[in-house]
Amino acid sequence: MSIDLWRTRPFTTANAPLRQWVDRVFDDAFARESASAASGNASGNGSAGFQTLPVNVWETPDGYQAGLLAPGLNEQTLNVTVHDDTLAIEGELQFSVPEGAKVVWQEFGPSKFRRSLRLGSVVDPSRVEAIYRNGMLLVTMPKAEHAKPRQIPVQIAGNGSTTPSNN
Repeated sequence: MSIDLWRTRPFTTANAPLRQWVDRVFDDAFARESASAASGNASGNGSAGFQTLPVNVWETPDGYQAGLLAPGLNEQTLNVTVHDDTLAIEGELQFSVPEGAKVVWQEFGPSKFRRSLRLGSVVDPSRVEAIYRNGMLLVTMPKAEHAKPRQIPVQIAGNGSTTPSNN
């Protein structure tokens, strides 16, 4: 079975050397990454090899919630930490081709990810919860009491001057 990538690009013509050169550069770069990932080296070129995951963050008056799309992760590799106003999440996608199988098409392989987000308000680390279900990681982070907005009552001055005297 072969897959022809050129059919998905309707405006590719034989007289487009620049486009062919750019496509060849990308193909070479991804072919090296795929080969190194298949061999167990997620970084490919000796770098850290970390990727990121898509994330949505919501703020409420009481805290924050973060939802990360993380299908296929081994929950044992997930590491969620909170420090002051920063959320950090690390994990690993562990995937291998079955023994004796030949890769026909590979768009992902084993990889590590790391994501760090600054929230804007200090959260209470003792009340943070992380739940991983159906490929989604949901992290609930209540704000620290001293970081929550507070209503300040306005005092009304009594009879007399409202400005302090200089005695």
